[in-house]
Amino acid sequence: MQDFQAILDGVSAPVIVLNCDLKVVTANTNARILFPELAEGISVDAAMPTKPGFLSVLRAACENPNEAPKPYKTKLPSGQEFLISVNPATTGQNARPPYLVLTFQDRSPLRDAKLMRSDFVANVSHEIRSPLTAISGFVETLQGAANDDAAAREMFLDLMAKEATRMTNLVADLLSLSQVEVKERRALKSSVDLNMILRQAHESVTHLAQKRLKTLDIQVQPDLPAIQGKHDDLLRVFINLLENAINYSGAASQVTLTAKVASHKNPLAKTALCIAISDQGDGIPAAEIPRLTERFYRVDKSRSRNVGGTGLGLAIVKHILVRHRGKLTIESEQAKGSTFSVYLPVTGAKKT
Repeated sequence: MQDFQAILDGVSAPVIVLNCDLKVVTANTNARILFPELAEGISVDAAMPTKPGFLSVLRAACENPNEAPKPYKTKLPSGQEFLISVNPATTGQNARPPYLVLTFQDRSPLRDAKLMRSDFVANVSHEIRSPLTAISGFVETLQGAANDDAAAREMFLDLMAKEATRMTNLVADLLSLSQVEVKERRALKSSVDLNMILRQAHESVTHLAQKRLKTLDIQVQPDLPAIQGKHDDLLRVFINLLENAINYSGAASQVTLTAKVASHKNPLAKTALCIAISDQGDGIPAAEIPRLTERFYRVDKSRSRNVGGTGLGLAIVKHILVRHRGKLTIESEQAKGSTFSVYLPVTGAKKT
């Protein structure tokens, strides 16, 4: 019996063994974690949440062991969704099986993936429909009332150009997100010079900072150690973060970028490079911070669209950092500003 229990505990899925009185005979460790009330000899409805329909399935399996019951779907109070397979365990020539083996397959990840895909399609459809609707309206106006109005025609063409640019940016970000997701599990084989990457990112956003009347303060520790990574992807990370800081910080304010080596007391728990980008904006409510890297999530939707945001920038940053074994942390205080910190492991650094 001890050997049987050890084998049962080695099964990754929760497993419960019942007798045909529908009482618990034994269960593996994963089942006991899932249902803390499990104990030998108690009825199955006392050990786990059940419905009358499920008890009927169990009784039918005992009465007709040759007719395998269909898997039974159940949802726990915790929100987890399981598919329960019921398998009669017959011995010898007994017509009535002495045991029923219940195996639980967690369907929550699949359900969540389907919901995420559905939300993604709905969000993309909405994001594309809005500029298309606007452009269609402008075209209709130009073909009608504003046909001979030069001033109106110029204004509407300018608005159409902005909406077309917004759609172009959205499609570009969708393609970028798809590419970084595909490459997320590919190993990084080359080292990159982070000093050069940060210098290029600074040069790329200088014009935007001047246009928005913002000051850039770059404080990079000289001769940062090499890290494994992809140059273009990391450049995209820091351009995205700098552009966000510039676009969403207060008028005539300063955006600061610092880069230094961090000791093992950081989110990666080993020696890492810490690149922090701070702004002097309005700050982000604490409840919003965990959702910032979700696709299409915006704290201020109207402001994001006004500055040309697609709602995908931080999602792209997150996926690039996953591939680089890095981490993004966000700290913010309302009316004072926000700091986005990127941690990247130093090549050859070991966990302490």
